[in-house]
Amino acid sequence: MGDYKPTKAEENAFSVWDGAQPLGTSLPTGDPHAVSFSLPTWTSVIGLMAGEDWVKNAKQTTYPRMGLCPLVSKLCEAAVKRLNQPKGMRCRIFTSHDAAIRLDQTLKKKDPTTRTYAIDFVPQSVDPEVLTWGRFILVLYADAMEEEANRFLLNHGDGISNRHAEFCLSLMPFMDTKCGPAGSQFCAAVLEPNISTIQPPPWTCSGLEEKAIVKSILADSIVSQKAGMAPVRPDDVFLYSTGMMAIGKIARVMSSTSKDATAVIYGWLYSGTKPLVEECGFYECVLYGHGSEHELDLLESSLAAGARYTVLFCEIPSNPQLHTPNLIRIKYLADKYGFTTVIDDTIGTSVNVDILPYADVVITSLTKIFNGACNAMGGSLIVNPNSKCYPMIHAQLQDSFEDVLFPLDAKILSKNCVDYADRVRRCSATAMKIAHLLAGHPLVEYVNYPTLVPSRAEYERYRREGEGYGYLLSIVFRSPDSAVQFYDALDLWKGGSIGNNNSIALPYSVLAHWDEQDWAASFGVPKHIVRLSVGLEPECELRARVLGALEKVEFVMN
Repeated sequence: MGDYKPTKAEENAFSVWDGAQPLGTSLPTGDPHAVSFSLPTWTSVIGLMAGEDWVKNAKQTTYPRMGLCPLVSKLCEAAVKRLNQPKGMRCRIFTSHDAAIRLDQTLKKKDPTTRTYAIDFVPQSVDPEVLTWGRFILVLYADAMEEEANRFLLNHGDGISNRHAEFCLSLMPFMDTKCGPAGSQFCAAVLEPNISTIQPPPWTCSGLEEKAIVKSILADSIVSQKAGMAPVRPDDVFLYSTGMMAIGKIARVMSSTSKDATAVIYGWLYSGTKPLVEECGFYECVLYGHGSEHELDLLESSLAAGARYTVLFCEIPSNPQLHTPNLIRIKYLADKYGFTTVIDDTIGTSVNVDILPYADVVITSLTKIFNGACNAMGGSLIVNPNSKCYPMIHAQLQDSFEDVLFPLDAKILSKNCVDYADRVRRCSATAMKIAHLLAGHPLVEYVNYPTLVPSRAEYERYRREGEGYGYLLSIVFRSPDSAVQFYDALDLWKGGSIGNNNSIALPYSVLAHWDEQDWAASFGVPKHIVRLSVGLEPECELRARVLGALEKVEFVMN
């Protein structure tokens, strides 16, 4: 399997003793491939979303969909430098031609007069691994389209990972460029013709062995406890570089089934899901954002009156409300009226909930607790072999599949996921205790957690025997000031991402719904909600840190 050795930071990624870190510090600290960074105060989150320099300049890295990670940024700079100095242009790098085309289409939809140029960077090598994983596509576009390009990256999750960029950077002297006629003025010659100095990559066969481990663990963990359900095979699992890429892929497959394909967004899903689905070619997207029984009544009435929907997206439970949808009723309606169900189990996890009987497709962000170490991105899409839609969906995914999960990212995922189930159980057990501790505190108005929300009975219908309620909770304080003071005083990691081995908190609405906080609040996501992802710290330590923050709030109030 080559001579790959994990970095010291990767070896230490399971350290769970860190508290709050200085502004901008990468999380995990010292890891060049960290996928989060520290936002230690409420004001720092506001500063980030407002684009203030004091926050931007402090960042050692960024969440990959929120901007360019350091090595991706360096690759962009190196690639543009190789070209014949394009003036007034920005760029994005992709490993998929399909993604590059979709960015081009998105920019031209925004401004039909804009010019874009796609340049292929191809390493001059006889090594098939270098040829496969060393090539990338650089898309040049005008400065004026940068905001739209950033939005595309945020919503779709396409791009190149930090590790992948690092590998491509090492090959820059050996890169040839290939351009279409419109971009021929940008092409540049190879700098280093002596390809014998290219080092063999530290993996073989595109990391297929590591990817097989990941697929096998995902397939085994989602097996249903209900009798008569055919098991999921590893071939039913499709891996992507991010969870959003997996959502986008199934959305595009479903929107292509007819010219009037319509999607239903049921419940208040992760903030990026709705805008992503809306951009995937559907004739219409219908939001039932409360995820209530009343809204299921409305959905059923519209179906009975002749409306037809292609696919319904939901989460179990939802982020950050921890609401559980009535999957049994949704499945009944799907069977009766012929729509597909796509369920995201990132928060509930296949360890805790048995959803295969109700899902045609299951989406999971592997970046979260499946990996745990907060140092690699990934996503999965599982096609249920028991579904009537299975032949069509599986065939379309198989025919159009591009393996873009970089082998070293797959290696990290395969290493970290071996104790996935154990970590889910430990985090879930602690999270439930912390949720109930907070729910009983006089400063707290309510806590969102599957055992504490009105849909608790619904969650119990899908909870696997003997398993838990998940690692995520959110807190609504009686006073907005208390929320700010609690967050600032909390001695834990603070920033984006969830499911890490270290507990991590975030003022969710400020970051996820920055320019739509009033709208989010109308669906039950208050402006001052604090989301807490519980990690592997001993319960006594986490309890002490939470109580310590609450005591500081009480001291300020008194």
